[in-house]
Amino acid sequence: MGQIKIAIIGAGSSQFSGGIIRDICVTPNLHGIKITLMDIDEKRLRFIGAMGKKLADELHARIDFELTTDREKALDGASFVINTAQDQGHPWATELTEMAKRHGYMYGGLLSLTYNAAFLIDVAKDIERICPDALLIQSSNPVFEGCTAITRSTRVKTVGLCHGHYGYRDIADVLGLEREYVSAKMCGFNHWIFMTDFRYKGIDAYPLIDRWIEEEAEEYWKKPRKYSDQQMSRAAIHQYKMFGLMPIGDTPRMMDFPTMYGWIYNESLEAKKYFYSQQGGFDSEEGWNQYLADLNQNLIKIEEAAVNPEKKVSEIFEPKQSDEQIVPIIESLLFDIPRIYQVNIPNKGSLLEGFPENIVIEGQALISGAGIQGIHNNRLPDRVMAGAMNPRYVQCELICEALLSGERQAFKLALLADHYTKSEAQVDALLDEWFSHPKNTAINKLLKK
Repeated sequence: MGQIKIAIIGAGSSQFSGGIIRDICVTPNLHGIKITLMDIDEKRLRFIGAMGKKLADELHARIDFELTTDREKALDGASFVINTAQDQGHPWATELTEMAKRHGYMYGGLLSLTYNAAFLIDVAKDIERICPDALLIQSSNPVFEGCTAITRSTRVKTVGLCHGHYGYRDIADVLGLEREYVSAKMCGFNHWIFMTDFRYKGIDAYPLIDRWIEEEAEEYWKKPRKYSDQQMSRAAIHQYKMFGLMPIGDTPRMMDFPTMYGWIYNESLEAKKYFYSQQGGFDSEEGWNQYLADLNQNLIKIEEAAVNPEKKVSEIFEPKQSDEQIVPIIESLLFDIPRIYQVNIPNKGSLLEGFPENIVIEGQALISGAGIQGIHNNRLPDRVMAGAMNPRYVQCELICEALLSGERQAFKLALLADHYTKSEAQVDALLDEWFSHPKNTAINKLLKK
C-alpha cells in the first residue's frame, strides 16, 4: 500500500481539523499518511498546519502535512476527501438569514441550506474529475440534500456523517442509565431521525422514557439548561407523543422546517423558551449568540495552546479517539476492520422501506474492507411517515430539482412549499434579491440564464 492521502476541504476550523488530526494520531494504523489541509484563508491555514504538526509531534505520530489554498491540488492523488467547508462561512449564512427574514421567512427560508448544497455539488464534480476513486466523506451541511444531489449528478462514492444519532446518550443520561448497557437504533433522513429501538441491558427502555415523562419531566424543564439541551426538551417529548417514536439529535429543533405544525415551537420567543430552554434553544437569538460565544471561547483556548511553547495542544485535544466516525471509518476500509457506523448513504436495496433508491437515508451500515454495506430498516410507522418523513422527503426533492435543473421556476416551487410563504410576489422578491447578490456564486454557477 502506497502512502494514503487524506484531503480536508475547509480545514480552517481549528476545532474540527484538530480533532481529525488527533484521531489520526491515536490510530497507529494510519501513521505515515499524508494530510492535505485546504482552505482559502491563508492565515487560518498556516495556523492549522502549525497546530497539527505540534499535536502530531506531541503524540509521536508520523504524519506528513501539506498546506494549500488550491482545491485541485488538494484533491490530486487523494484517497479520501473530507469536506467540512461552509462556503463563505457564518457571515454569508447570517446575511442570507437576514435577507430571508426581510421577506418574511424564518431561519433564512431555504437560502443558506440550498446555497451550501450547491457548493457541495461543485466540490464533488471536482473530485469526479481529479480523484474519481476517492471516497467523499461529507461532514458539512446540508448532508441530506447535498449527498442526495451529489449521488444523482456524479459518480462519486459519498458517505455523509453527523453527530445527531448520539442523542440517545442524552436520553440515557437524563434517565440515569449507564451508557455501556444502553443500545439504540434510529433511522430516517439526516437531522430527521427517529429512534426505532431503545434498550437497557437488553430490555426495551421506552417504558423508562414514559415513566420519566409522567414523574420527572416537569421538574427537569423548570431547571436552567443550556441552549443545546434539546433531546429531552418539551418539543422533543411533544413530538414523541404525536408520533410514538422519539425524535433524535437535531430533529426536535428542525421540525418547523418542512411541516405545517412545527411553527408552534417557534411562533414567539416565549414559545421557544417554553419548548426548548430558558434561552429559547439553539435557534433563538440568545441561544445562537451563546453558541457562537462558546465556540469562540474554545477557539481561544486552542489557539493559545498552539502558539504557546509552554502549553500542549494535546491538553486541548485529549489523546484518545473522539466520537467522530471519520477516522475509524477510514481505518475500517483500509485495514478490513468490520464495525457498525451510523451513516448517510443512498437507499439502494430499500435500506429504508417506503422511499426510492436514489434518496440518501440515514441508518446503520457495516463498514469493512468489503466497503459500506447498509443495514435494512423496516418502514417507519404510518403516522411518522405521513406527518414527518413524507413532508421532509418532498422538501428534499424540491430542493434537488432546483439544484440539478438550475431553473428559477424550480427554486420558486421550493419556496412556495414553505409554510411561511404568503404570496407569489413574496417569493419573486426574495429570489430577485438572492440571485442578483454578488456573493451568490455557488447558486449562480448552476442557474440557467
